[in-house]
Amino acid sequence: MNYIKVRSFDTNKVGVLEGCDEELSRGEVVVIESDEKGEDVVRVLGVSKEDSPTGVRYKFVRKVTPQDMEIFSRNEEESSKAFKTCKEKIKEQGLEMHLLKAYIPLSSRKIFFYYTSEERVDFRNLVRELAKVFKKRIEMRQVGVRDAVQILGWVGLCGEVPCCMKFMDKFDSISLKDIEEQNLPLSPSKFTGPCGRLICCMSFEKDNYLVKHLLPEKGSQLCIDNKVAKLIEVDPMRGLVILSFEDKTKEIPLSEILPKDYEKVIKSCQACGGCCRRVSEDSANYEFIAHN
Repeated sequence: MNYIKVRSFDTNKVGVLEGCDEELSRGEVVVIESDEKGEDVVRVLGVSKEDSPTGVRYKFVRKVTPQDMEIFSRNEEESSKAFKTCKEKIKEQGLEMHLLKAYIPLSSRKIFFYYTSEERVDFRNLVRELAKVFKKRIEMRQVGVRDAVQILGWVGLCGEVPCCMKFMDKFDSISLKDIEEQNLPLSPSKFTGPCGRLICCMSFEKDNYLVKHLLPEKGSQLCIDNKVAKLIEVDPMRGLVILSFEDKTKEIPLSEILPKDYEKVIKSCQACGGCCRRVSEDSANYEFIAHN
């Protein structure tokens, strides 16, 4: 089954288009309908065999018309004014919130204000004042710092636009364990994105290191050719295991250490997300669970 992926203009989130029998091209703008926004416009990304991992779905209404684009442009201008007004009132009321964006969908019934804040904000007075000014329903949406970068855009450590704005459907969890797992120097500052969190692209590499789940931890003793060796490092990218014997250190191919057809086990791990190893919150010991 194929799915039509689209991207919203306000949050840059990716969703799936439903009920569309028309042929659409990549980059085309279409009108959709959703429960929270009513009619709005989204941009077509293309056809995918994967469903939306976030469950975001939009009902297809029609291809965009010149009249639709005229309303969209007018709403953008009004959104810009609403952003400035809201920012001024936030400052007047001394609210601890960082306003990111104001957005008016095609239906023009609501104004959405996206913001970040470290604490819960009482914005009831702010909403009342904004409603009096704009005569529309006001929706305040608090988002996380990763969502903020996806909304505003930025430049990543690689010098490119962050992946969350290019193609990512959802945010995967990243931890310091992933830095260690990928044999990177344990220095979070070198792997921190513009959002202040560990860079999402480390999650793309996880499958390449699943083979480490099939071996004991570093420092373990192994029996190789009737000799005791200490496991120094596993290097999945080169397909090697580094072992220390009594008299020397040696690099041995993974295929000589692991059972035959171990690649099939790796594919099974990829399907389940690598759950074959769990880390206890209160212990540094690892629990290995064999796949059936």
